[in-house]
Amino acid sequence: MEKNTIVRSLAYKFTERFAVKGLGFVISIVLARLLAPEVFGQVALLTVFTDLSLTLIDSGLSTALVQTREANERDYSTVFLITLALSCVMIGILQLTAPAIARYFRSEELLRPLRFFSFSLLLSAFNSIQVARMQREMRFREMMFCNLAATVLAGSLGVYLAFRGAGLWALVGYFFAQIAVSSAAMLYVLRWFPRERFSLESAKRLYGFGLKMLAASIVTTVYNNLRPLIIGRRFSTAELGYFNRGQTFASTVSLNLDAAIQSVMFPVLSRAQDEPAALLALLRRTKKLGCFLIFPVMFGMAAAAEPIVRVVLTDKWLPAVPFLILMSVGEAQVPLTSSNLVALKSLGRSDLYARQEVLRRVLMLLVLAISVLGFHTVPAIAAGFAFSAWLDAWVTSLPLKKLLGYGARDQLRDVWKSLLSSLLMAGAVRAFGLLPLPQIFKLLAQIILGLAAYLLTNRLLGNESLNTVLSLLRPGRPNPEETP
Repeated sequence: MEKNTIVRSLAYKFTERFAVKGLGFVISIVLARLLAPEVFGQVALLTVFTDLSLTLIDSGLSTALVQTREANERDYSTVFLITLALSCVMIGILQLTAPAIARYFRSEELLRPLRFFSFSLLLSAFNSIQVARMQREMRFREMMFCNLAATVLAGSLGVYLAFRGAGLWALVGYFFAQIAVSSAAMLYVLRWFPRERFSLESAKRLYGFGLKMLAASIVTTVYNNLRPLIIGRRFSTAELGYFNRGQTFASTVSLNLDAAIQSVMFPVLSRAQDEPAALLALLRRTKKLGCFLIFPVMFGMAAAAEPIVRVVLTDKWLPAVPFLILMSVGEAQVPLTSSNLVALKSLGRSDLYARQEVLRRVLMLLVLAISVLGFHTVPAIAAGFAFSAWLDAWVTSLPLKKLLGYGARDQLRDVWKSLLSSLLMAGAVRAFGLLPLPQIFKLLAQIILGLAAYLLTNRLLGNESLNTVLSLLRPGRPNPEETP
């Protein structure tokens, strides 16, 4: 694949993440200022069940469509028919179990929204095929405009409903409309409908990769949603709302920055799966760039958590501050973990991926059990997440040590300058935050101070990633080639 194609795709994907997800982030802030914390706790419980349903419906097939060397119309049609059937089954299950779910969490307000939102599974399943096709064809420009339209229209609906006092329905309407508009827009762009009959041969071939991915995805989805389930049951939906806001703020930044890189690099790395040296070079450059961009944002957010909450969400959300701090520290490792996982998937080693996923989640479940049973507080659950997240960065490096000779120590040598610069910057930002200044002025000053401190420290350390980023910001200058 040509280098210019990769660069253009990365540019469109970054634009999408910053424009689309940035706009969505602003909409969520507006909704948080209009709605009560317990409403966000309720919608967090609702999405637990739809997320698990989507994992079962997808069955790793959308990833298989991107990963396979060639995907034909019969493959796409077969995946569509499978997901359509599974969607109908999961919708029926959620319709029947919705009353029991509402009673279990002592929140009868969940009943009707859960039943309504379950129908989004049909749209989400179809949308996953559309996204896989556009990813595979590197059509990130069209994907950007589709998602932008969905965010604008759905966000307008959500804010309108919140102003009208719709409560939980404002968030349900927002999420449902976003899925619906995105699916419709991609359908208009792709003009794709299933044209072939179901193929048992295609199903077997794709499930050969997909089922191993499914096992890993189920473990991941269950684990990621255990905390909301535990908090919603043992504590209250208000505390879950504070936890959810802290987690959302942290993950929105880290995951979207990282996803912009990884969604482009997955098909690129997949094409290099038979050339280990080339794949390793691409992986190292991706990891360095991701850590250079994400480390300072996450550690800086942790250092300035209180002013961020006071200025952006208002004082009613102050109990979310400790969660924002802990979640930001935990999410900082995302560029390490996710690039390891993308490399493993790109190599086609779904067997190692599935086994690794089981090991990862067993260790994380152990930490979660200690947090819940040993401390009995929601902040302890958040602290356990931060610890297990960094432990995860080490675990995901183990298969790459064997396959590519690129283990945890090698990865640390690649990113230590970005990590040290981020920690020093966070210390300076935190110290400045102790001054008795107006919150808005304090936050703006912390941002400027953090940026200056980070750039200066990287310059003094001679971090080559700084030169790479600066070269991309200077038109007409070639990108420096980093030594693998």
